[in-house]
Amino acid sequence: MDFRIATAQDTPQAEALWAYCFEPKEDPFFQYYFSNCYEPENTVVGIQEGQLLSTVHLRQYNINVRGAVLPTSYMVGVATHPAARRGGIGGTLLTYSLEELRRRGQGITILMPSKAGFYQQYGWDLYAHQWVQTMPLENLRPLTDKALSFGLLNDIEQWTLLDPVYKAYTKNLCGYAERGEKEWKRLLGSFFAEGVNIAVVKNDTNEIEGYAVYRLGSPEIPVTEFVYTTRRAQRGLLNYFYNHRSQGESIRWNEGLHDTGYRFVPDGKTGHITMPYMMARIVDVETALTTVPVNPEAVMMPITLTIKITDSLCTWNDGVFELTLGESITPKVKRVSDVAKEDIDLTIDVGGLAVLLMGAVSAKDLVFEGKLDGESHWIDYLDIVYPKQNTYINEWW
Repeated sequence: MDFRIATAQDTPQAEALWAYCFEPKEDPFFQYYFSNCYEPENTVVGIQEGQLLSTVHLRQYNINVRGAVLPTSYMVGVATHPAARRGGIGGTLLTYSLEELRRRGQGITILMPSKAGFYQQYGWDLYAHQWVQTMPLENLRPLTDKALSFGLLNDIEQWTLLDPVYKAYTKNLCGYAERGEKEWKRLLGSFFAEGVNIAVVKNDTNEIEGYAVYRLGSPEIPVTEFVYTTRRAQRGLLNYFYNHRSQGESIRWNEGLHDTGYRFVPDGKTGHITMPYMMARIVDVETALTTVPVNPEAVMMPITLTIKITDSLCTWNDGVFELTLGESITPKVKRVSDVAKEDIDLTIDVGGLAVLLMGAVSAKDLVFEGKLDGESHWIDYLDIVYPKQNTYINEWW
């Protein structure tokens, strides 16, 4: 199978493969995506005997990692036709895609896995989970607050009302997608095309303190984005859904893993689980390390360490690198060769490096998991340079 970037002529076959593996062409999201969002120039296709049998769509995002805004490809629609499966096509597709992203100068890529284990073998690891809360609508009453009034949004131009809330919610988080006018309009357009609702809660000065994106039509009301600036806004939104007892039986909503409100739920034993949400992978070690900032408090005096990266998929990442830290908020990095084993300070696999940079885990966590090895003083130093963060992202495609 030959892999390349798609052209406009490939679109009918790309649509057919998506319809075969995901939503049918009649689905509102399919119609919206291929009419408004699909970009052949950002799609990798696998062609065999004239048939398009494999794809990955490289959605272009800017993600905020430790305060730096990084151009990033979000891999969606990873698909191989059943006629071409179980022949190593998936790994070859991913390798070609990573080579393409490296040519574009990107250091990190993300994807939402259907099965995380499939991607972990290729160097991806989970950097963001979400809480999934589920409970009967009747049980919401103790969690509600009537102080705020309700409102509904129904126009993509109203993105300006949601943007300040999203910015406040994500201010101290890591790994989230930056949203500007283009991103907001694309997102709201997809919501309205699918018949999704957006509710807001407002204070006495008409300032929006929270919003929720939800769908009606089944006994369980799914809320796919739940964002608020205050605890009373969260409780105000739950009060809004409590008023839907005649429209449904239960509610399921997603929140960032950083939220600790579950600790104060009266019956916290039920309805509270975590969902593996987003994975990250290093595209290019040198680019990733020189674009993700270190802890500013660690910028004191230059310290050089030698680190061995193991990457079974991308040969350009597999090797030994010399990092000089402490001179600025991003390290200097160079690949080195002929390094004696005893001169290597740290050894880490490429998936471990990804979640360390993204802030999902500490260096000590990685040591415990067997993904990082080195003397304790280097592990302690790494935790100072790359301290653990509260990670969050809520982009579905």
